[in-house]
Amino acid sequence: MITCLNCGESFEGNFCPNCGQKSTVQKITVPVLAEETFHFFTHLEKGFLYTTWNFIIRPGQTSLNYLAGKRKKYQKPISYFLIWTGIYIIIHNLVVNHYHYQLTELSLVAYNLRDHANALLRKHFTLFLIPLVIVSSLIEYLLLGKPRFNFPEIVAVSIFGGGTYFMMLLVSDILFGAVLKVDILSTDVFLWQAILSSLYNFWFSFDFFKRIHLRYFWVRLISGAMLTALIGWVMLEYLPIAWIQLENLI
Repeated sequence: MITCLNCGESFEGNFCPNCGQKSTVQKITVPVLAEETFHFFTHLEKGFLYTTWNFIIRPGQTSLNYLAGKRKKYQKPISYFLIWTGIYIIIHNLVVNHYHYQLTELSLVAYNLRDHANALLRKHFTLFLIPLVIVSSLIEYLLLGKPRFNFPEIVAVSIFGGGTYFMMLLVSDILFGAVLKVDILSTDVFLWQAILSSLYNFWFSFDFFKRIHLRYFWVRLISGAMLTALIGWVMLEYLPIAWIQLENLI
């Protein structure tokens, strides 16, 4: 019999039946930490990288698999989103600081309110993208998902999509900022990110909802894409202004 070092349960086998911890625990060393990190991304259930790849090439089928209960081999949506968001923020800041990129065409001391808002949006783009994910989920639920799926289900798959988009932003920052030496805070790169968001959102929605054979599929899909783009533009245009005005009031 083995005594679990975590909960004290006596058992036989490789894993504690009470808490799930392994029967043998290694001393923490650099190789052990490296192995655990590697295992996290490439573990037997395929997990993180498997989820990322599938949400790039077949987001619709992958979403339907997850909603149908086939979840063992996929990363959970919240952790998936947070991991890619965290990696993106770290790499983005490293690239910006290493190459000394800055908002040259929109001075942070500009007197114009809209200039301040645009600078704030590009500096904290991640924070403004999160509410956009929720709003786009609501639009897709009302126009495409209802009544086949409930709103939390649409939110879950949208969170997967948001995490995958941050992975794309990460690749974009490395390609433009580190390889091509283009200021990733520039207007052109920001517009490219907006186009990338629209293209991926359309591909995701198309691949997802075409598989459930909706009536008036193209009308609903295009209407949803246009409404998402319009509301997204309004949010990204006016939320930064509201932020600045709120700061001024405080």
